[in-house]
This record gives sequence, structure tokens and C-alpha cells, in this order.
Amino acid sequence: MADDSVHISREGKEIGQFTVQEIPGLITQGKLMETDFFWRPGMTAWKPVYELVDTRKVWKLPFPRPEEKSANLWDQLLSRENKQTMLAMLWDKLSASRQECQLTVADIEQINQATQSNLFRRCSKELEEWYLLMVQAYLEDHLFTPQEKVNLNNLMYSLGLIQERAYEIQKEVFLEYYKKAFQAILNGPGEFTEKRESLRTLAQSIPLPSTVMDPLNTIIWGEVLTQEIKFLGETLDGELIISPEGVKQYNQVAVDLDVHLANYPAVQAAFNRAQKYYKLLKGELTPIDCNLELGSEKCYWMQPVSLLMVKRTVVRRNYGGFSSSIKIFGSLRYRVGSYDVQRETQDQLTKIDGGTAIFTDERVIFNGEYKNINFKLNKILDIKEYNNGVEIGKDSGGDVFFNFTEGVGDATVLLKRLVREAKN
Repeated sequence: MADDSVHISREGKEIGQFTVQEIPGLITQGKLMETDFFWRPGMTAWKPVYELVDTRKVWKLPFPRPEEKSANLWDQLLSRENKQTMLAMLWDKLSASRQECQLTVADIEQINQATQSNLFRRCSKELEEWYLLMVQAYLEDHLFTPQEKVNLNNLMYSLGLIQERAYEIQKEVFLEYYKKAFQAILNGPGEFTEKRESLRTLAQSIPLPSTVMDPLNTIIWGEVLTQEIKFLGETLDGELIISPEGVKQYNQVAVDLDVHLANYPAVQAAFNRAQKYYKLLKGELTPIDCNLELGSEKCYWMQPVSLLMVKRTVVRRNYGGFSSSIKIFGSLRYRVGSYDVQRETQDQLTKIDGGTAIFTDERVIFNGEYKNINFKLNKILDIKEYNNGVEIGKDSGGDVFFNFTEGVGDATVLLKRLVREAKN
């Protein structure tokens, strides 16, 4: 044995003599333990192996060594070894490699020559499974280090995977890891400026192409910004609103995180809506002139609309099977077959009139060409917004629907406020 060899013992019995370079690989394979003892000439006592080699740096494959098998009949005909033998040889080389996960072209060629077969082509399915298991093992502690990123890249080449296939194998695992790590950083302690740098480092560590990461980042940051609006805002009359002070804080968060709201149009729209609705629901309302004699009432909204109401109609439906008629004499015919008539009642939203709808601080008014209606705000039970109008549920007299398309959201929010204040 070379001068760097040592004697190894376990439970008081010597089990072999190995070089120092061999020991990490043997620990990986499970043949030696870090709690074993070593001795070399000149030492006065046996010492634990972990004092000889840094066992913290000894890496272990997250999948067991394949059991070698004899060549089957088909393998014998092709003068090659069993596939399990190829994988066992690869496992041994990986576990004993000086650089974690890194094999050379010569290592693979030795396996191919010894087994008279092509490792990458013959064992592609198993190698992809090994790669995925290694990815999962690296992320098990919820921390993916730069060195592990290098190791994974080495393993990709050692297992003969092309980069696009490696991305596909690890995609779902890394996306899930990224989402959880992203939220952990945001919810953890520290200033937003510190979190921003941590998030950048996290994003750079993920070994996925920008075509995958960019859309994901857009979704995640959109969710983060939306949650921040909810956190800084409040809900009133079923609407999310944000105060001027909340707006100031929100903009500062965006600056600290180096996020540009213009890149998230849906979030920007929700933010603008929350600001506008704050003014509608909590700001001072300015009366408008509606050309009606309202006395002490104040008019706050007026819009040309179509008035629709629910009307009950009867629909006649004919049901019949095979039928025919036979001419008997002249115009006299005899009919044979089955025939049935049923009537069904249906509620249909029907246009009643066109005119102007008005909201005051006391009533909802409709002045139409043929029909005029008005009802007190405290008689309103429900208000629903649609993309083509507002439905108003009343405690009597049937619901009404004002059909219009511009400013539907504003009208709905304003009416909710007027009803709330009228009932208080």
C-alpha cells in the first residue's frame, strides 16, 4: 500500500487498509462509516475517521446502488453486460468522484468498453430518474447553494443529458421551490431593500431559462403586489379601497422592491380602481345639476339608460312523435300519430323604456319617454354590477335593471354609498 494508507477498525476489529483518497468514496458507498477508527504507523492511539477526512464534505447519492445481474440470454447474444451492471459501475464512479457529480469522458468510455454497450443510449430512462432524484435531494433542505448549482450542471453532463431535457426534468421541482422560497423571503424579517437583494439572488440561482422564469415572475410579483394593496387598503361596501396614505406606502414598497407597476397592467388597474373608489366611498361628494325640482335633495349621478324589468311570459311548446294524415274524401283527412302541447312560464328581462336614471341622496329616479319611476334608497336590498349595467333589488315592486356601458363600476359604487348613508 502507498504511504498515505491507513488501517480502519470498527467495534475493536480491523476491517481493512485503505488510502486516504479512497475513504470519502467508501463512506458514500456505505462500506465505511465516519464513526470508524483509523491508525497509521507512528500514531499512539486509534482516532475517529472524521478527524482524518472532512466527512461534512462527503456526499452521498440519493439513490441506492443498483444490484448487479448476470447477462440474460439476449445480452449474451449481443456480447454485452446486463444493464444493471452498467448502472452499478456508473454509481461506483459517481460515488468515488473527487469532484461531486463530475465524471470525465474517459470514465464513461471505460463503462462502455467494459460492458460492450452504450450507457447513455441504453440507460437513458434510469439516468433521467437519477437526475430528478438528485435535484430533489439538493432542494430537500430548502436551500439551493451556488455549489449545488455547479454540481447539478456537472451531473447533467455526467449522465449524458442535453440542457433542454435537463430543464424539462427539473422544471416543476424548481418552480415549486422558487415559489416557496420567494414567499419565505417576503414574509421573513428585514427591510424591503434587503429582501429585494435576496430575491434577486434567489432568481439567479434557479437553473431554468428566462422563457420559463419570466412568465412565472410576472405572476408571482403580480400576486405580491395585489396582496400588498389588500394589506394597505380596506374593504367597504364590498369594494377594495386604499387611502392616500396607503397609496404613499404602496409606492414606497414598489420603489424598495425595484418593481415597476407599469409592467403589471392588471395590478395597476386594481390599484387605480382602489384609489378611485376610496374617493367615491369616503371622499366628499359634489352635487351635480340634473334639471329637476328636487327641493332639498341633492343629485349626484345622471346617465341615459334603458330601463329593463323582469316580465313573466308563457311559452308554448309542441311535442310530438311520428304522425301523418290520410286523405279520405275531398278536403276531409284522417290524422294518425301522437301530438302534445305544453305551456311553460319563464322570467325574461324585457326592455320597458329608454330615458334618464338619476341618483340623489334620497331616491333613485327614472324619467322615461313612456314611464317614470322612483323609489327611496332605504327600499333597496341589493345592488349588482354587470358589464352592461346595474341591477337594483327592491323590497317591493320588482327589481329594475339600468342598461348602459360607460362608468358602470363608478355608478354601482356611488349607489352603494348613497344607500349605506341613507340607511344610517
